[in-house]
Amino acid sequence: MRKNWKALLVVAVLSLVFITGCGGNDTSSTNDTSESDASSTSTGNGTGSSSEATEKITIAVWNEPNPNEELNMYAQCEKATGIDVEVTVIPESEYSSKLNQMVATGDDSIDIYVIWENDISNFAQVQGIDPMDDYLKDSSINTDDFIDAVAKLSDGLGGTYGLPWCAATEIMFYNQDMFDAVGLEYPTNDWTYEEYLQAVEKLTVKAADGTTEVYGSALPNVQTWWAGIGGAGDQVYDPETGQLVIGDGAISFIDDCKTMVENGFMPEPSSDTADLFAAGKAAISWQGSWNIGTYGDELAFNWDIATIPTDEIKYNTLHTGFYSINSKSQKKDAAFKVIEYLMGEEGQTINSKASGNPSAIKSIADKGAWKVETAVTIDNWDAMTDSLASGVFGYTCLPSGVTNNAIGDFEAAVLGQLTPEQAVENSSQYAKETIGY
Repeated sequence: MRKNWKALLVVAVLSLVFITGCGGNDTSSTNDTSESDASSTSTGNGTGSSSEATEKITIAVWNEPNPNEELNMYAQCEKATGIDVEVTVIPESEYSSKLNQMVATGDDSIDIYVIWENDISNFAQVQGIDPMDDYLKDSSINTDDFIDAVAKLSDGLGGTYGLPWCAATEIMFYNQDMFDAVGLEYPTNDWTYEEYLQAVEKLTVKAADGTTEVYGSALPNVQTWWAGIGGAGDQVYDPETGQLVIGDGAISFIDDCKTMVENGFMPEPSSDTADLFAAGKAAISWQGSWNIGTYGDELAFNWDIATIPTDEIKYNTLHTGFYSINSKSQKKDAAFKVIEYLMGEEGQTINSKASGNPSAIKSIADKGAWKVETAVTIDNWDAMTDSLASGVFGYTCLPSGVTNNAIGDFEAAVLGQLTPEQAVENSSQYAKETIGY
């Protein structure tokens, strides 16, 4: 288990470093949340949404409820339970910092937090959230049916402090038309890293002057840097110590990316955040699985998915949020009833259809409600289940200040401003100083 969590929570509140890779910083008071920093919205469609409701439960999330009532799990929860579910939406860039402030100040305005991976351990350690094991004894939720990584996380915490709202991971997207144009067979879920490197070169299209018109692969992003490093053999995150653990694997993967950039097979790191894959300017892209729903039938070419190619090991980072009960809530029984519905088959099925993310409950995920209907060119849906099977809670459990700093060092090495060895050393030292080990 992580060390010095009480100290870390203080650091999180004061310096706001405990935020995910997609979060940001904010130092405003939590008293402003309902006005300038968040929106609180009753779903307004369920039986519990009227002023006659006997119970109201507030839940903090970072994404807006689905506007389609049938795909709005909170509205359906109201109908099923009779409990008024009020959704407080906090901007994703401020989400983790706001929750850290609420826990530190003992705020009881939120009954259910949906907590990111890098916060659950310290929230549990300082008793900002309650264990749910007693509730689960008589619950319909079968914790034995969770994917292995979830069970391991609970074991590490010494109890069940959170239940995963979904299970997303990283996968490889590829342009089938570009593979067809050069006569390459499509990737499989058993594709090796060497096959990936060879394909990247063949898929690159260059102009007469030597400039690249189409890259064989996009540059790793926030998530997929860690997929490559973990696949190259590094542990990335040690749940026993809370440390960043990178070395030879990171050096190898950084060096490979540097070589691909130098040869024009992969774009240089830059401030341009354009999606080269969606624009038809990159044949392959490692991305989060949630982009399946984003792409749907919107791309101008045929595309499919496969697992991240296997290097030393098959490695993927899991991404989720955990339904957790605020220890200061005055309505904990009702809060668990809401969580029980959201974690049940109906709630999980609605969530999967709305988000495109599988359930972390294996028997529900196996039914395939997460298969996005608009993604009509996908044949290899097994890529998702294969990726989840190898998924771990990795870099997402670390402070984003640590992981983002590391990516900055990795990209500097790709540009030749540091050696890969210096990038790894700098990143490791920064993590040591920031986390305190």
